Amino acid sequence: MPGRAPTRFHTLLLPAIIAQSMIIGGGYATGREVVQYAGRFGNWGWLSVAIIAVCFSLVMALAFELARLAGAYDYKAWSRNLVGPFWWLVDLLFLSMMLLVIAVMTAAIGEVLQQTLAFPKPLSLVLALACVGFLTWRGSGFIERAKTWGSAALYLGYCAFSVLVLTAPVGDTAASPPPGSEAGAGEVVITAVLYVAYNVAVVPAVLFCLHRQTRRSETFTSGILSGLAMTIPFALTLACLLRFPHASVMDAEVPWLRLIGTAADGRAGGAALWIAIFGLVAGWTLIETAVGSIHALLHRVERNLGDLPRRWRPASGELTPRQKALTAVLVLAAAAGLSTIGIIDLVARGYGTLAWGFIALIVLPLFVVVPYRAFRTSA
Repeated sequence: MPGRAPTRFHTLLLPAIIAQSMIIGGGYATGREVVQYAGRFGNWGWLSVAIIAVCFSLVMALAFELARLAGAYDYKAWSRNLVGPFWWLVDLLFLSMMLLVIAVMTAAIGEVLQQTLAFPKPLSLVLALACVGFLTWRGSGFIERAKTWGSAALYLGYCAFSVLVLTAPVGDTAASPPPGSEAGAGEVVITAVLYVAYNVAVVPAVLFCLHRQTRRSETFTSGILSGLAMTIPFALTLACLLRFPHASVMDAEVPWLRLIGTAADGRAGGAALWIAIFGLVAGWTLIETAVGSIHALLHRVERNLGDLPRRWRPASGELTPRQKALTAVLVLAAAAGLSTIGIIDLVARGYGTLAWGFIALIVLPLFVVVPYRAFRTSA
């Protein structure tokens, strides 16, 4: 930041907060992703958690280090430095994933607000459109602050929900293991790696705040913190799922609602209050994810304005706040159509398919390009 030295918070923690706020929206916030990539394996799910924590930390550290070595803080420059002339394939992959993530977010926010606050789904979508448009209009600095406070509230909320569920009497509700818990280690490992791979899609949303990192120790520390930030809520959710692993929870579009409804019955405030609080917390995380995805898209569009003929370029070289807000609303509206497929199918099919593309175009090249560039720089 001009005139001020970057703090350790901005250098190390802020990238982790931005990454975490992107990942936890959509199917993660509802618990659906945790069921798909860990909960359905029963206690084997803890192996999935360990693999996700280690692999995601390492991949994010390499992604941050590439940005530092190349001075690439938008994802066109970043992807050019990673895969050279094939950068446009990375572009297509990121854009496809962004639309899918926002579709999951749109489906999830409709389900969450309808089931928790009794909002009709169309009203939920309108509220999401308004919030995303407003945050996008306010710009990067406001988004950084909103995500910081939102992530703090999110952690407090999920810790409270976890305590509620983990201290609830089990009775006969957890008598049987979750379906598929007989899966072996091989299937769990592959599933965890695929989960890490498609979550690399958060990188474009984080690049704008990496310019403060000037040393390798900072990029790797921040990468490790990113891995921990995204894994802790995942682990808490898994622990809660395994406490009440019956089919009504595992098969629900929003498993957290089933968990809270079961655990809060007869507790202070009653199920209605706890479910309403979950609706507010989860709703905010979903909006955060949409804002981060669209912010990365807008940054990408602005980066390409220079490629347009002069008569088509904005005089300032940037989109106006109104154009940014309008773009955000249009993207959300397009994703709303895709969201009619439903959360379960979007998470199970869409994410898994795109994950293989991320392994081929992002994950494997990171493990080759970054060590090579680091060696060449130090030589």
